[in-house]
Amino acid sequence: MNFSDKLFRAKSGFIHRKVANEDVLISVGSGIANFNGYILLNPTASFLWDMLKEPRSIQELGEAVAEEFEVSLAEAKADVTEFIHMLSDKGMVEEE
Repeated sequence: MNFSDKLFRAKSGFIHRKVANEDVLISVGSGIANFNGYILLNPTASFLWDMLKEPRSIQELGEAVAEEFEVSLAEAKADVTEFIHMLSDKGMVEEE
């Protein structure tokens, strides 16, 4: 199956919080030993993380980003793909 055909969901063990007007992801539970500090999220990443509470495809996420942030679908899908790869490499998403 192609990476873009898969469904992705945020793994449990990470909390999305607003700290000093910044969106951050913080690891909790058993994952904390493998996670150094927190990840600062820009508005697009914050939007995507919230969408990943439910299983979503790259296409679905790209369409939502294109609409929400008024960018082309091609640009949105490229950014979403890069973000999902980064989350996957860090063990922060799971495939459905």
